[in-house]
Amino acid sequence: MLISSYGDLMKKLIKLFEYLLFILFLIVIVFTKEKYTILFALPILFICIFLSKRINKHFCIILFILSLLIKLLTIIYLKVPIVDDFKTMYDASLSLINKDLSFLNTFYFSTFSYQLGHVLYQALLLKIINNIFFLKLVNIIITSFIAIFIYLIVKELSNKMFAKTISLFYLFYLYPLYLNTILTNQHIPALLTLIVIYLIIKNKNSIKIPIIISIILVIANILRTESIIIILALIIYYLITINKKEVKYNLISIGIITSIFILLPILINLLLFNTNLHTKLENNAPLWKFYCGLNYEYNGRYNEKDQDVFFVSSNPKQLLENRIKEENIKLPILFLKKEVILWTQTNYDIRINNNIKLDILYLINQGILNLILLLFLIILFPSKKETNKYILLIKIILFIYFGVYMFIEISPRYAYILHILIFLLLGNALQRIDNYKFKNNFIIKRLKKEVNN
Repeated sequence: MLISSYGDLMKKLIKLFEYLLFILFLIVIVFTKEKYTILFALPILFICIFLSKRINKHFCIILFILSLLIKLLTIIYLKVPIVDDFKTMYDASLSLINKDLSFLNTFYFSTFSYQLGHVLYQALLLKIINNIFFLKLVNIIITSFIAIFIYLIVKELSNKMFAKTISLFYLFYLYPLYLNTILTNQHIPALLTLIVIYLIIKNKNSIKIPIIISIILVIANILRTESIIIILALIIYYLITINKKEVKYNLISIGIITSIFILLPILINLLLFNTNLHTKLENNAPLWKFYCGLNYEYNGRYNEKDQDVFFVSSNPKQLLENRIKEENIKLPILFLKKEVILWTQTNYDIRINNNIKLDILYLINQGILNLILLLFLIILFPSKKETNKYILLIKIILFIYFGVYMFIEISPRYAYILHILIFLLLGNALQRIDNYKFKNNFIIKRLKKEVNN
């Protein structure tokens, strides 16, 4: 009886959550720029629909090869400099394979030593082939697997036809293609997140799954510290989907996931500290992202002005408190501006000889982004039917990301994983459109029949 009442309460809360999520993204999407660019994206979507109907055999293999070819062309043709954090981490990887550990004493790595995970990963690859192009080749292999898992997950959430369409459509979205070239630390964590979601969907109530996904998320967190968001989403997901049959499994899963996610990094840090690196994967300036993220003047984005103030301060906590007090009236506007930048915009540093071609690429990319946001809004609109619990999990992840980025530093680049998660729901958006079309065709036929009678 208690579980039944709890389940009824959760259903009501889920429905309220879905309305809130729809309203939040409706407000954000209203502010998308260059809405007309959707017209550039529609032909690409129609081509993908056409292809998905024609490719019936060995789709995953074809998708993977096509993804590799498109990405290979982009890393060859698009001239993108390696800058900022990625340049720092790449240089550190080169130093590491040359047994020069002096980079560990620099301000960057003494403050943000958690970035060493990506440095170690790149150094391992550079030990095999010491060439920056090799790192990009590995990137395109990883991101081609991302396309495969988009297909596999969308197929589970909607159907095979729409899964083929959406995974093909993803191949033409320029921003992920661009990110293959800049040595970002986002690719493997994004792939591992998709693997976690796929394992949850495919392996219902297997006690091995929370153990496996916890370890996967710890690995992802070593490369990019975002796994805590997935962990929080999983805890909420297991709590709100409890029913009579799954009470024990859900509670045990929460215990396993939280225990491994807390204890395994401690063990890894202990092992790392006892190597010749003699350091740990830590964030020694945890308030920095918040201080920068709450700057109204710079829309919560990185800026050198904040950096020069924050890192010479003897009391960063007081700095943050002062910023909140001074700008509390502006915070709602700041939150809106940040979410619009994060979810609806992209930025590039591409250099090619023909600027006209580059402008066309940008328009197409913005059109694809605007189209996927429109389709996303369609699937966010609450229906009378109970939401598939795996779709609910993805919505929870997106909602937590939405909340977190209200307060911390943002960049359009950070939306990489967010857009991938949105793509996972687009098959259901197409399915909803298709069902609506079918329903209306049925109504029209009935009306004609009545008129004829």
